[in-house]
Amino acid sequence: MDIKLDYYPTARAASLHIGDHPGLKYLKKTASRSDKVLDVGCGEGSRLAHILSFGRTGWGIDLNPKAVKQAKKQYPRLHFRIADAASLPFPNAAFDLVYSAFAIEHSREPQKFILEMIRVCRRHGCVIILCPNYGAPNRRSPVSTAFPVLKLFRGLIRDFFPTHNLNWQMVTPRHVYDRIDADTTCEPYLGSLVRFVQNQPLTLDQASSLWGLEVKTNNPRKILFKSLGQLGIYPFKFWGPQIFLSVLK
Repeated sequence: MDIKLDYYPTARAASLHIGDHPGLKYLKKTASRSDKVLDVGCGEGSRLAHILSFGRTGWGIDLNPKAVKQAKKQYPRLHFRIADAASLPFPNAAFDLVYSAFAIEHSREPQKFILEMIRVCRRHGCVIILCPNYGAPNRRSPVSTAFPVLKLFRGLIRDFFPTHNLNWQMVTPRHVYDRIDADTTCEPYLGSLVRFVQNQPLTLDQASSLWGLEVKTNNPRKILFKSLGQLGIYPFKFWGPQIFLSVLK
């Protein structure tokens, strides 16, 4: 799908509110002590530019040529290139911090996406992933056709009888880009992501489904899930609105 460039002013505005988001706040703090930083799915580059401290070096990759062209124009001191996240054009252990913020849900190969992030991260470096938690049993992406009750029960079964693979649901993006994430191709889920990285040569640093960002509701079922999640009860602790995961290599 050809993403309209109108999307990127929205992404730019979100990049300016890093302090309002606990995951982005942690990302900026980590970037401040990282010499070489890679943004996987950088869009028009605003997030990378805003998290970097003076003197730090940043690279960004994105599949959208228009976005990369705009990034190069806006931030000439940084390094941007067109590339596929599932096959990063960098050597092993090239970066101190490798992160992806709200991009992996647009990947058709999310497992390769993550493994490539790990590959190009140096030893003792950090990999951070932020994205919507669309794959949680109580949630759906904007393009999902799943029946909510059926998805809930299937998700519960997977939570209590898990595998070590991501097993994220693939979905079909819309041909008309009429809202944010209408181009979603997979539904990330924090629970399976945590299990996946724990089976890699990594140390889990932080993992949260960011229940604090949940939109207020009067729905009793949603209120119950949030209460159980904020108490840290499994599996509801993994069912919040977004994924924030940080691992050390």
